[in-house]
Amino acid sequence: MSDNQTNPNQSAKEEGGQRFKAQNLPAGEIPKRERADFTTGGGAQAKAEKHTPSGDAPRPVIKRAVVQRVYAPIDAAFEKSRLFILLIVAVPLCIWASLPAWGNITHAWLNSIDYGHGLLIIPLTAYFLYARRKSYPGTRYSPDWLGLFPIIIYTLMRFFAGVQRMDAIEEWSIFFWILGLVWFFYGTKVFLWALPSLCLLIFMFQLPFVFDVLMRNHLQAFAAQFAAVLLQIIGEPAIPIKNTIRLSTMELGVEAACSGLRFLISILAIAFAAVLFMRRPWWQNILIVIIAVPLALFVNASRIALTGILLMHFYPFVEWMTKEGQNPNVVADEFSGLVFAVVAVILFGVFIWYLGKAFRRVEV
Repeated sequence: MSDNQTNPNQSAKEEGGQRFKAQNLPAGEIPKRERADFTTGGGAQAKAEKHTPSGDAPRPVIKRAVVQRVYAPIDAAFEKSRLFILLIVAVPLCIWASLPAWGNITHAWLNSIDYGHGLLIIPLTAYFLYARRKSYPGTRYSPDWLGLFPIIIYTLMRFFAGVQRMDAIEEWSIFFWILGLVWFFYGTKVFLWALPSLCLLIFMFQLPFVFDVLMRNHLQAFAAQFAAVLLQIIGEPAIPIKNTIRLSTMELGVEAACSGLRFLISILAIAFAAVLFMRRPWWQNILIVIIAVPLALFVNASRIALTGILLMHFYPFVEWMTKEGQNPNVVADEFSGLVFAVVAVILFGVFIWYLGKAFRRVEV
């Protein structure tokens, strides 16, 4: 380096020394302002300049901005009063207007094993809405007239159900009434915020009769074929003939109640509730809901296979469980259903656990 060139580090030291002398500070002590610059950002910038090759411009220190979603203000008093009025006026009005439909829905919850889970749907929906209260979009004071569209659909479905005497359509119209009520009184933002939780209400309604019969017929045939394959895998001679499995010492009939519709609806409801509770990425949510279908088919076929094994090889155990007046075949089927209901929950939990371990969120 030539004599007429100045070392930048040396000039910086001389300039700093002059500042320290001007402030009459002892040797070796750093002023407060200089100390703050050194601790907050000056040290990092000096380190960047130190490692920068000679002749290149110093690299700027890039700081990542943290973007936070800003929600509208919430008027707690107005929200409580509006919710209280809806619960006192709108909900009883809906129950009174659709009293026969609510009677059919409640009867299915209490008497049908396929829809017994419906008793838990409304409390779970309320819980998921409460759990997401921190992301509530804000208070809207004026009604949103777009909410009249679901109410119009509700009215048309009620009219069509009354003309055609179709109870299932009248029951399903209640879902659109709930959507329209939330949309009209709370606005579009709150409606979109609550829509995932409100969709859980779908599982509290019965399937239409025609659709229910078609599904049961197809599921019966598939369950008989699948159960026969599982029995053949473990070495049992099994021949499926329509909805019957011919075994070595008996014939096992797959009735409509054994079609697996109960497992399918229940596991789909559990999967949807798990999606709302865990808040995974969207593609994992879709995968969790999709995997519920083959899981339900496998569990139902395994239940039928276990029933056949119990009746063929463990009949004394079945007789021991059978009380007076009960059918041993029904007892074996109920025991197998209870066992594989637990197995279904365990398998579903293991799948969700593995999905969380295989794909993790990494902050870059």
